[in-house]
Amino acid sequence: MTATNFLRPIKRAVILAAGFGSRLREADDSRPKPLREVGGVPLLVRVLRGLAASGIEEALIVLGYQADQIRDAIESQAGLGLRVSFVLNELYAKSNGVSVLAARNFIGDGCVLSMADHLYSPRVVEAVLSPEFPDGSSVLAVDYDIARCFDIDDATKVRVSGQKIVEISKSLPEYNALDAGVFRVGPALIEALDAAYRSKGDCSLSDGVQALSRRGEFFASDICGAPWIDVDTPESARHAAHMLRVLGDDFESGARRALRLPQPALFDGARAPQPTRGPWQAAHYPSPAELLPPFDAE
Repeated sequence: MTATNFLRPIKRAVILAAGFGSRLREADDSRPKPLREVGGVPLLVRVLRGLAASGIEEALIVLGYQADQIRDAIESQAGLGLRVSFVLNELYAKSNGVSVLAARNFIGDGCVLSMADHLYSPRVVEAVLSPEFPDGSSVLAVDYDIARCFDIDDATKVRVSGQKIVEISKSLPEYNALDAGVFRVGPALIEALDAAYRSKGDCSLSDGVQALSRRGEFFASDICGAPWIDVDTPESARHAAHMLRVLGDDFESGARRALRLPQPALFDGARAPQPTRGPWQAAHYPSPAELLPPFDAE
């Protein structure tokens, strides 16, 4: 593969925040899922700040359910670290691929795509922007450390072969990686989602990934132990808060302090590129997940 991303760095991201998010809602809380607080900060605010820490300069949020409430909250939020705009998916009751199609004009030649309910280290974004993947590539951040997943039943499973995605689904019987919720996407994914929508009147993001995978055109990038979590239930929200207490707001600095490792330097306003494998994965260092003390979901 030809490394060309240094010539055209990706600085934009789309965040999908249009769905109902009913599994996370509790009886005494009517807030939309992206505004539910984890560690005292709304999920969507944490995602935006995390993207900014990864060098992203502009984000488009795809809204749907309770759109006005989410927009008002984000527009009044200081300290996000990047420019924010919005687009409305009026068909938000359909699958999440329709939300991606709503952002087609913003996606352009390529951008990062993130879920609004996933929290992750900046190294997860770095994984999909790795220069080993040429411009225009479709890339998914994947975690091969399946045992550390908090809720394996809800996780999206991925079968990877030779750094390419073969299959993706929540119900895969055989898989060797998990979807960490961050993508690099471009026109090829939009075309695949368009085709799926024309065929059946709906489309999920996985439909597009699977269509490109059948042509050998969707890559998997190893996050190499970087922390992440899908915050989809009250139990996972409590575990995410536990991770934040240990690992820090960026899912990195607390663990680095515990290991007495240097913090990543800043380069042109963003974190300097980190090696594909480094101290996090060395045999004599624990992974960030291993640093977490026992967690009681009760």
